[in-house]
Amino acid sequence: MTRLSIGRWLVFGSALLSLTVWEGCGYTLRGNTRPFFEQNEIHTLYVAPVKNNSYKAGIEITVYNALRKRFAQGGYVRLVDSPVMADAEMDAWVIDASYTPAAITRADQIAPQGVGPDNVQIASTYNVNLSVKFTLKGRGKELWSNELSRAKTFAATTYMGALGSTSALINESEFEQTLNELSTSLVTDAEESINTLF
Repeated sequence: MTRLSIGRWLVFGSALLSLTVWEGCGYTLRGNTRPFFEQNEIHTLYVAPVKNNSYKAGIEITVYNALRKRFAQGGYVRLVDSPVMADAEMDAWVIDASYTPAAITRADQIAPQGVGPDNVQIASTYNVNLSVKFTLKGRGKELWSNELSRAKTFAATTYMGALGSTSALINESEFEQTLNELSTSLVTDAEESINTLF
């Protein structure tokens, strides 16, 4: 054997040993299998309609769609349309979906000179909060449960002194977009949290 081929075998052997040790510590390379789902014999999953305990109408649909998309794209479990056909059921409750001013400015700093009162404070950025409780149940018992929260800011739109201002509509649109992003993040966190249980 040449010195070059011995070196290649040593590199290959050390890489294989590293993967073996790494997998022994509870980490595996992600494919289309998940040990937690295999151990609990979960091959089919029913995602129940999400409940909304917040004041934001429609957020339950956003979270529901994000949940279905996340588990469908994993490839390790098949989504079904009835709990009767499922090995496990995912339930979710939206606890909070709101936005509040994160930073403020005075009206006279953004309005043309002489337009509007100078002592009124206006939000310049908003902080969006989304909290969701997730529960995974299988064969009559709770397998996993967690309440997850995320926050993100967006810049406010303010047109002081403009007739027919659409600021409120634009801010609401930004709120919706931020909630979509937070829903995707929360659902990803939930799915990854479940798959660290093995």
